[in-house]
Amino acid sequence: PIIEPLKKDIKSIQTMVTTLPKNLKIQLIINSQYGELKGTSGHKIIATLISKFHELGYQNIIPSFIISNNEDFNSLKKLITEYGFDSRGFSLIHLNQIAAIEGLSEIASSINCLYNIISINHIMALRRKFPKQTIAYLTDPFIRQIKNSAYTDVIDENFSNEHLFYKEEGFVGYGDYLTIGSEFIDGGRLPWAVAIHLTYQDSDRNIRIRHFVSDSNSDDSDTAGKFAEALDKLIKFIETRNIHSIATEVFRDLYSRGAFPGLGTIKKLSIMHHIELILSLM
Repeated sequence: PIIEPLKKDIKSIQTMVTTLPKNLKIQLIINSQYGELKGTSGHKIIATLISKFHELGYQNIIPSFIISNNEDFNSLKKLITEYGFDSRGFSLIHLNQIAAIEGLSEIASSINCLYNIISINHIMALRRKFPKQTIAYLTDPFIRQIKNSAYTDVIDENFSNEHLFYKEEGFVGYGDYLTIGSEFIDGGRLPWAVAIHLTYQDSDRNIRIRHFVSDSNSDDSDTAGKFAEALDKLIKFIETRNIHSIATEVFRDLYSRGAFPGLGTIKKLSIMHHIELILSLM
């Protein structure tokens, strides 16, 4: 997993690290691009936290740096030296090509750069610059609609088939932005329509995504009722296809109890299901 912290209250990060298995490599982004930790002071908070984790024996925490512009590159050079990450190992997440590519390539090719994860938009240009054994890539196959009700026009669509080809194409891994997409959205308002997004594998082993949308979408009232409408469609679908995951069992339980867990939990369940599906295919 690649985790980008957003809040100065880092208790949830501490809980995550101490709860997950120590053999699971967690790439924790130091230079967050959004939220309360954006900027130099926020970067130092996460860098210090990672150093403390290393001292406590959590060697599975990989300090990771987003490279989107030259400023990110300059921050990288300073932080890896200041906190000793150049000797402990780190990963780079290349979201854009930058002017200082030669200097970046030198760091990215060092023995302690564990992974070079490249946005699919720049994969051909940048994969030539870094060691082949470190290169993975990021895709963003989730097509976001302006409003939830618009998903009724694209109930079922292709998501990805990267799991079938990434190894034979010479990559050590791949990732995506789950069922939420790469766009950062902080907060929100009551929706007129509730949509639940669920990925699944089709008969050709491709990953598709299905959108289950409520029917009574004329205003923002009765969110729980809208969820029940969308959930009814989801349950019928997973029963027909015999889909079982941790998240779908929770959806089944919510359906049987007629319960509404809140919009945030619905999104979390969608994410959980996608992660479990991808892991089952790797």
